[in-house]
Amino acid sequence: MTDVNTPGAKVVDIIPTVLPATTVIPPITVTVIGDSTTPPSGTVITTPGNHPNIIQNVITPFVAITVRFINAYLTMLVGLLSAGMTTNLIPAVDFAHLLMKCAELSIAGASLGLLKDIITISAKLEQKYPLGTGSI
Repeated sequence: MTDVNTPGAKVVDIIPTVLPATTVIPPITVTVIGDSTTPPSGTVITTPGNHPNIIQNVITPFVAITVRFINAYLTMLVGLLSAGMTTNLIPAVDFAHLLMKCAELSIAGASLGLLKDIITISAKLEQKYPLGTGSI
C-alpha cells in the first residue's frame, strides 16, 4: 500500500456530481372519450410534486367506436389469414380466395365487438366500471 507522500504515488481527485433537486419530467398525453361537458383537447392537468403533468386529448364517441372496430377487424383478419396459410382449417384455392374468405369472416367478429363498444361507450360504462370493461 502506498502513501500519498510517497514519490510516484497517484493522487486522484474525485469531483462530486451534484444532481438537481427536481428533474423535469415530460408530460403524459391521455386520450379520453368526451362530449360537450368534457374539457377541450390540450387541457393540461397539473400534478403535485415531482410527477408528470397530464395533457388531455378528447375524442368523440364516434371516433372511438370507429377506431375500435377497425382494430378488431384487422386483428381478426390477420389471425384468420395466419391460420388459413399455416393450416388447412380454411380451405381456399389461392391467396386471393383465402383473403376474401377471411375478410368476410372478420366482419362477423368485428361486428359483435362493435355492438359491445356502442353499448359500453354510450352507457358510459367505461367511466363507471373501467376494470369490468377492460379499459385499463
